[in-house]
Amino acid sequence: MITLETRISTLFDELVPASGKADTVAGEIIRAVSRISYRNSNDGDHVGVGYGKETCNPAARYLMEMAGREVREAVRNMWGIWDDDAYDKAVETLAEKVLAYIDEHPELKTTPNTEDMWDYIDRFEDRDDSEDDGEEDW
Repeated sequence: MITLETRISTLFDELVPASGKADTVAGEIIRAVSRISYRNSNDGDHVGVGYGKETCNPAARYLMEMAGREVREAVRNMWGIWDDDAYDKAVETLAEKVLAYIDEHPELKTTPNTEDMWDYIDRFEDRDDSEDDGEEDW
């Protein structure tokens, strides 16, 4: 059985350039979900939490805008989750919803993309404010 990670990785290799935004909408969707997954597994960043606000929020907003209702719901459900186990499950659910959306809309693999997920940054909200809350660096 092909895992979610393998499917995402295959689409990433197929649709996402080495740098910059993807040429197709599906490529940018895969780039965005990969960003969220990578930041979680490598750095522990969560959408809407601490440094994750800077590293993940723009990708999450792009997905909410471009990848349909079920993906939008999955992103909303993961926004602000602190617990690592719960967030890991939310990232997996998001990946499932993204893959289902691309499967349902294969034309997105050839639909030209004009936006970059980083266009969805909110300069006021997407900043790590954990120090403002009195948290200290480890």
